Amino acid sequence: MDVQNFIDHCHQLTGNQQEDAAGPDSLIGLFQCFRPDGKESHEIFPNDLKNKKPAERLEQLYSAAGDDRRPDGGRDAYFVVRRPETISPQQAERLATKWLCGLRSLAQYAGLETVLASISTEIKIRVLEGIPPKHPKNKSEQATLLQSIQSCGEITNQIEIDSIATALRPAYYFIACDPMLRDYLMWPFYREKTNLEDPFEPYFQLWKCGVKYRIFEETQIDLYLPRQLAT
Repeated sequence: MDVQNFIDHCHQLTGNQQEDAAGPDSLIGLFQCFRPDGKESHEIFPNDLKNKKPAERLEQLYSAAGDDRRPDGGRDAYFVVRRPETISPQQAERLATKWLCGLRSLAQYAGLETVLASISTEIKIRVLEGIPPKHPKNKSEQATLLQSIQSCGEITNQIEIDSIATALRPAYYFIACDPMLRDYLMWPFYREKTNLEDPFEPYFQLWKCGVKYRIFEETQIDLYLPRQLAT
């Protein structure tokens, strides 16, 4: 199956057929079509991609945030974890440390020496609770550590994978507009190419517990746990 036929297949599967030839961006919102339980989402993939078991990761996504209903009666456009699993500050710190280790391996694989140097320093993990502040929008005001970690979310774009999997990148990204979540869900496509242990698995564990990271200093990462679940 070529890319165009695959895109047409996805539109037929969701009942969103296009009159004209559509590109990968037309698949934005694809995974939202299978909420809340994700049933039949495995039918998206042709057999050669099914063998990489991407559906298993989607099952985890739908389990964590498949229900798009808001408390006010509206619906989420993106996947939001509204009933996060409980996590302790100690567990969060361990996962963040493991996540950093995975990002170092990924940066080393990509040969990003500057990024590797930035995230290889001794970094403190501070665990807080409540609503996190926003990162500065102006790049000149952002910590180098923040920019380095964010750049790790684009490394997979440099890895050559199946053209159909590549066509799904926009749809995966707009699950939550989160490149780290995207790359966790897409890691089955990258695994054989890199021979790395999944660097994004700890990040997903934090994400499904509602934990958000913030970086305002060069040697510290702040983790914000949902207030009602912090211990």
